[in-house]
Amino acid sequence: MAVEIDDAKFVSKLDEKSKRKAKEELQERNDTDRAIAVQTFRQWIQEQDWLKTPTDFSFLLRFLRTRKYSQLGARETLENYWTVRTKFPDWCKNVDPGEKNLQEILKSGVMLCPKRYDSEGRRVLIDRTAIIDVNDAKKTWGLQNVFRALVLVHDWISMDENVQVNGVQVFFDSTDLSWSTATTIFTGENGKNLAKMYQRAQPIRVKRINVYKEPTFFDAIFPIVKPLMTEKMNQRMKLHGNSMVSVYKDIDKSLLPTEYLPDDYKGPSAGSLQTVIDDMIADMMTPEFRSYIQNLSSDEYGVDLSRRKKDNPPTESFRKLHTE
Repeated sequence: MAVEIDDAKFVSKLDEKSKRKAKEELQERNDTDRAIAVQTFRQWIQEQDWLKTPTDFSFLLRFLRTRKYSQLGARETLENYWTVRTKFPDWCKNVDPGEKNLQEILKSGVMLCPKRYDSEGRRVLIDRTAIIDVNDAKKTWGLQNVFRALVLVHDWISMDENVQVNGVQVFFDSTDLSWSTATTIFTGENGKNLAKMYQRAQPIRVKRINVYKEPTFFDAIFPIVKPLMTEKMNQRMKLHGNSMVSVYKDIDKSLLPTEYLPDDYKGPSAGSLQTVIDDMIADMMTPEFRSYIQNLSSDEYGVDLSRRKKDNPPTESFRKLHTE
């Protein structure tokens, strides 16, 4: 197995509840099993001359957790991850959270994620792409930078170990979503590329997609979008109409920004939208993360599919390697 010097330095930051879930649901039984799985995965990577990827412990671990420690599944997600990034450089290359356009898009609140966890250890990813006027976005930022910002947020949240184990809920606020924005972002080539980007190509477990205030034309556009989604994602989508009361049944009030809460609500919340946005940007602007994402989006990594050879499946599943 391929061992790196820094492997021994990895210390999990999972809370106790998440550790139990990792053991029971993901088959992450102990530190030794976890290390064997990562090193086995790394060994396969090093044998693929068509694939260039970081191989540090924490990066590879998130792919194993996403696929419940299936070596084949982790390989598939990692390959998909780098394939889409190689195919869509306008969305994925040379990303810097401090870049002017990305800063402005993030500050607009197009996508954000509060720090709080729900009772199952999940975070809520709030998608507000409905606020975008695609014509203005094309002129002001360039539409490709909107997608770069979305990819950036996903790379950022995937570093959270509790998210790796417990997943996320998506809250898609489609308030005032225009036909122009919907068709530009979610259908056609952009829609197909988004589907490739987020389905089995991200080390994130999406547990539910909550759609709020779906537009009147939803029934016209969803048949176009639905075939781009996996059956599992379709099953995990829930439409809430105009009812925040319905949303609160799936997303606790304490996880949402105050703008989404009743005026008379006095309990805990994620803070204002501005607070959530500021906290997220501050986290992305730390030297550690900024350097990490610049390296991840460099030309150093990617795939050369013309050189890819059909690999042999692992002779032994990780689930058979328990040491206890």
